[in-house]
Amino acid sequence: LAALGAQGVRAATVEQAFPPPGLLEELKQRLLEKPDCLPHCADISRLELAAQGDELQVMLKLHTAHRTAVPLPVNRKSWTPDQIMLDNAPISGLARDPGGQLWALVPEGLHTIILLGTTGNEGVVQLPLPLKPHMGTYTVKGWALKGIQPDGRVGSSIQMIRLQPGGGSAGGAQGGGALPPFLSVQRVLHLGLTWQVSTTIKRVTPTGTPVVISIPLLADEAVATAGLQVDQGQVLVNMAADQRTLTYASTLPVTPQIRLVAPQAVPWTETWILDASPIWHCDLEGIPLIQQQDPSGIWQPRWQPWPGEHVTIRIRRPAAISGQTVTIDRADMVLSPGQRFGRGELDLNIRTSRGGQHTLVLPPKANLQMVTIGGRSLPIRQDNQFVTVPLQPGAQKVNMQWHQLAPFATWFKAPLVKIGESAVNARVTLNMPAKRWILFVGGPRWGPAVLFWSYLTVIILAALGLGRISLTPLKSWQWLLLGLGLTQIPAVMALIIVSWLLLLGLRERQRMPDRNLAFDALQIGLALWTLVALVCLFAAVKAGLAGQPEMQIQGNQSYFMQLHWTQDRITESMPRPWVVSLPVWCFRLLMLAWSLWLALALLNWLKWGWQCFSKEGLWRKIVWRKPKADPGAAPDSTEKAPEEPI
Repeated sequence: LAALGAQGVRAATVEQAFPPPGLLEELKQRLLEKPDCLPHCADISRLELAAQGDELQVMLKLHTAHRTAVPLPVNRKSWTPDQIMLDNAPISGLARDPGGQLWALVPEGLHTIILLGTTGNEGVVQLPLPLKPHMGTYTVKGWALKGIQPDGRVGSSIQMIRLQPGGGSAGGAQGGGALPPFLSVQRVLHLGLTWQVSTTIKRVTPTGTPVVISIPLLADEAVATAGLQVDQGQVLVNMAADQRTLTYASTLPVTPQIRLVAPQAVPWTETWILDASPIWHCDLEGIPLIQQQDPSGIWQPRWQPWPGEHVTIRIRRPAAISGQTVTIDRADMVLSPGQRFGRGELDLNIRTSRGGQHTLVLPPKANLQMVTIGGRSLPIRQDNQFVTVPLQPGAQKVNMQWHQLAPFATWFKAPLVKIGESAVNARVTLNMPAKRWILFVGGPRWGPAVLFWSYLTVIILAALGLGRISLTPLKSWQWLLLGLGLTQIPAVMALIIVSWLLLLGLRERQRMPDRNLAFDALQIGLALWTLVALVCLFAAVKAGLAGQPEMQIQGNQSYFMQLHWTQDRITESMPRPWVVSLPVWCFRLLMLAWSLWLALALLNWLKWGWQCFSKEGLWRKIVWRKPKADPGAAPDSTEKAPEEPI
């Protein structure tokens, strides 16, 4: 019995474990899997509409790739059919969504749906088309139909308007007693090199009802937006039930005047906006403006006319006034001379009121390398010294690069470059070779200056003054030679060296203090000052033999490797600054001669300095004496013996 019970439990367990949860989930996903055709499983290839009197019939040729729900041209605010047939049989699967749209459940394949009914006393019948047919035909009697174009194209809705016996239309009634749609039409006239009109139609009343309406065009207006039907000077506007706005563009020919007239007895209001380019002068006649400028301050007249009011815009092009059409806001030239040839680069910021050709003139023996306009490289050739670049109306940047066979010499002057027009904010940059010794520079007033020569004047005056002081054995010419070498180090270091020599002479002339401590302190200070002065002399020698010549170049962010000149206004020629320089080995050779002279002179100065330093002795002993004891005090057995003098 126990064995039979265990076998039964195992069998029950096996039955409970099959099918497994994973297999069940997979089967569930297969059952709920959406067809690949979604959301385009249904398509209406053709619509046929027939209306006579109060009878209305709509036939739809329907293709479905899968069993799906198809929206029918029926909602709560439109015509409601009395009978709906699917393949000549009453349809069974119908449902309405929360928005009132009627849906039909259609199996896979090719089917025909027929909607039959009466219009009753409705003067206007709207047929929304959520699923737009590819082609439509109609046969109506006693009705005016909008929404199907003569070539068979169908809009997002169809509107039928009952005709009165006298031939007029009964458009005052709306299905279900609802108010007809009311719209706002805004026309923006863009008058530039070409004239265009942008028309925006906005729904003012709530959505839910399709709109089919004809908007009159302006005189000679041509619609440029595809998909719109134009008939007898009117554009047929077809808006879906949930569509709020529609915009289309059109063109206008250039004419001396434009006349705007607000139509009467239409279900919309109009707004006119004039957006005219400065190349046109407009005279306005008619109703007053409600606004002259847009929020950004640009002149854009705006009108909101009542029905029947009109505005006349008389347009003419102002006569051109002779003057400059090209303005160069900035001109930057960078020159990089070399041993055999130099490189040049010119950047221009140009504004022009009209396109054309602009000619630049390069220096002699210059070879054009590249021209870019607005960041794009153009294949422009050089004609001798002339380079002609094309300019478009507006602002643009022109960059030109060239090579020039001109070796760098002692006297260098910037080559002649002509930019074709006067300019402002001209700047010339000269990239100096590293192995040049700059002596003099010249050019526009706002540029670099070599301050070495004014510094040298101060050194000459100081040498003449120091030569008259008898504290040192140095003559004026010796002070001058020493000062020339010290120009390569900071002025503070040069003052340390000069003060060191003066202090040595003062040490020899002045009597030293009697107190040993003060004497030794002065000796220590003078020795330290001597050490610092010798370090400064070593720095001067090193700077002269291994460093770059320090010529005190200042001004306009310039230094020995890069010189900048700036001029506010120039004619068609760029500034031509100049530089006088020598090879840097000339400076090193002079500094070598100065260093040799300094080495020989320093031997004599150190000998003289030692004599000054050792006068009255090099060092004095310091005796630390204990203060005298009080005679009335008791003797202290712990008192130590007096210390020996140091």
